[in-house]
Amino acid sequence: MAALALIEEGFDVALPSFKQPSFDMISKWGSALHTIQVKTGCLAPNCKTVQWKTTKHASGLYSADDCSYFGLVLIPRNSIWWLPFSAIRGKHSVCTNIEHDLLAQYRGNLDGLKKCH
Repeated sequence: MAALALIEEGFDVALPSFKQPSFDMISKWGSALHTIQVKTGCLAPNCKTVQWKTTKHASGLYSADDCSYFGLVLIPRNSIWWLPFSAIRGKHSVCTNIEHDLLAQYRGNLDGLKKCH
């Protein structure tokens, strides 16, 4: 779902093979190149709250060396939040409410991925 959203927007997308790096895909827009870690969120029983775990295996938290963006996917709602690593730094999980979305600026917003950092 995340790769398709990027491709439909005109990004080039590459997936790693043979090795398991700390990112799930690479996106390219002009000279902007970003490594992306994709996480799938769970909708709580109240159908309003979503939580994504942003930890990496048993080794703990991701670092800026692992990925530059997170694609937080909510499949039942066909939504993706594109968060720069700086928005998640130091967090074990990210939680938001669909009705009062504290991360609304990132939902479906690919503008950051079109810039070189």
